Amino acid sequence: MATDDAPFSPDVLLRRAAAGDAARVREVLATIGPSRLLDAVMTQAELAVDDERPRVAGIDAMAELDRAAIEVMDLPQGAGMDDVHAFPSDGQPIASPTLVGWELVTVPPSRLEGATMSIAARPWQLALVAFADSVDRRGTHFRRVVAAAADGRMVAGQLRFDAQGQPTDLLDAIVTRSTADLVDDEQLAVGLLAALRECAHGA
Repeated sequence: MATDDAPFSPDVLLRRAAAGDAARVREVLATIGPSRLLDAVMTQAELAVDDERPRVAGIDAMAELDRAAIEVMDLPQGAGMDDVHAFPSDGQPIASPTLVGWELVTVPPSRLEGATMSIAARPWQLALVAFADSVDRRGTHFRRVVAAAADGRMVAGQLRFDAQGQPTDLLDAIVTRSTADLVDDEQLAVGLLAALRECAHGA
């Protein structure tokens, strides 16, 4: 048998698949500008908690709809996903597919940073979105959001909610490639980036 025709081991096939996924993720993220990334992250953060799934803190993932449908819901390619949140694309041809987000893990706020060390990130995931809720002395609800994309960009911001649990304001927001810009959110962002980078190398 010629060398080129030799079967690949499962490890080699898995590494090639991971490399292909990582390349596709870079291609998709290259079409998503800072404002689009911020919008997608904050939309996922708004939808991360609902009446049927109370969560004080957690980490969600975002990916292309078609791939997530296969990997998360075991649906055929092209099938819809009823249990995830879909975000419209930028309107560009291939390169801006529909994005979806879903829950990966729910933890107490004090364990949020530690959860990044064991999060089940995958090479085909575009971003990880972490959030933690708090309430001030006046009863106003806030949600702090920190996200990392597989291309190295990071997002941080804070949402304020009304008494009915609806978001009313985006109090601050940043999209950056420097963890130092995130100040108190730096370590959480570093953990999210590490999880994405580890899985991108076939872990």
